[in-house]
Amino acid sequence: MEGKQLNLLINTGAALVGLVLVGYFAYSAMHTDSALPCSDRFGAATRFSLHTGDGKPLTPIELQARAGARDFGVIDNASVVSVTDGPSKEALEVKLRKLPAGADPGDTARNGIEFRWAPPGLKGAASACVSYSVWFPEKFQFSGGGMLPGVFGSNTAQPSEVKITITPQWDGAGKPLIGTTAESGEIRHMFGQTSPLPTGRWIKIDQEVTLNEPGQSNGTARLWIDGALIVEDKRVGVRTGSDVVLAGVLVAAAHRRLPEDPGLLRLSPVDISWR
Repeated sequence: MEGKQLNLLINTGAALVGLVLVGYFAYSAMHTDSALPCSDRFGAATRFSLHTGDGKPLTPIELQARAGARDFGVIDNASVVSVTDGPSKEALEVKLRKLPAGADPGDTARNGIEFRWAPPGLKGAASACVSYSVWFPEKFQFSGGGMLPGVFGSNTAQPSEVKITITPQWDGAGKPLIGTTAESGEIRHMFGQTSPLPTGRWIKIDQEVTLNEPGQSNGTARLWIDGALIVEDKRVGVRTGSDVVLAGVLVAAAHRRLPEDPGLLRLSPVDISWR
């Protein structure tokens, strides 16, 4: 009798161990590292600060000076404002209105802002993580779609020329997506969830990018909204040669085409980390 009880206990224990292992492997399959926002997995981030050394918000002139030699709309459409409800004390408020005549003769629909930020040490990294928060006001008009800050790459021989971009965007209904512009000029959109971006509150954006091997479609692009993985694509192919590398953040906030009633949005300081 005691032998039967012992066998029963052994068999029951083995069954429990088996269930635990099955559960562990099932959990591991569904909860990979890629499910964690990149800001939780990458190292210390470098920040594009919105205040001066003595803690005062940047003026438009100071902001333009930090933006570098090439920018659109910073003086006319951007200002650093103090906020009490955001993830930081300052926010970059962007008016999504058309640039004044002559500001950008090559693009009659350009609005909002765009500039490049290239932190020292980033160029040539294989992967990067861009993180920030964005606030859209209630009843924000997503019409026509638009874009938010992401990454850009350039040629090592021509660092001033943008060759590739990978940026978070929204479509006409406000649904989040990742947009890429390849070295060849091909534009591709990668969609995820079907719900539009929330308005009337701050939302967290995390974008992870790993460049493809030259000529291959094996790069990765991921987008998290408030910690939830919304878009993941492991077939990204934006460069044809190894001379095109990650170079910085394309700080852009704009509609793809001019809205009927230009609105505004706010951005927290942008962080980037790489490896």
